[in-house]
Amino acid sequence: MMAKFRIGGAIISVGCLVLAGLFIWGLVAGEPWRFWAIAAPVIIGFSAALGIGFSIGRLMASTRIEETPKHQPEEQSTPALSSEQH
Repeated sequence: MMAKFRIGGAIISVGCLVLAGLFIWGLVAGEPWRFWAIAAPVIIGFSAALGIGFSIGRLMASTRIEETPKHQPEEQSTPALSSEQH
C-alpha cells in the first residue's frame, strides 16, 4: 500500500515540475504563448473556485433541516426511599 502512495506522490511531483516548466517557457516564449501561460492557470483556478462554490451551494440547498423539539424541562423526581432499599 505504501508503494502505491509513494508512486502517486512521485507522479504528482513530476507533473508539477513539468507544468512549472511549461509555465516558465510560456512566459519567455513570447506571444501568443505568454497570454496562455497567464490565462490557462487563471481559467483553471477560477473554474475550480466556481466548482467549489457550486458544490457548497448544492449541499446547502439539498440538506434537510429537521425541526428540533422545544426543550421542556424535565421534572425532578427522586424515587421514594423505602426501608428495603437501605
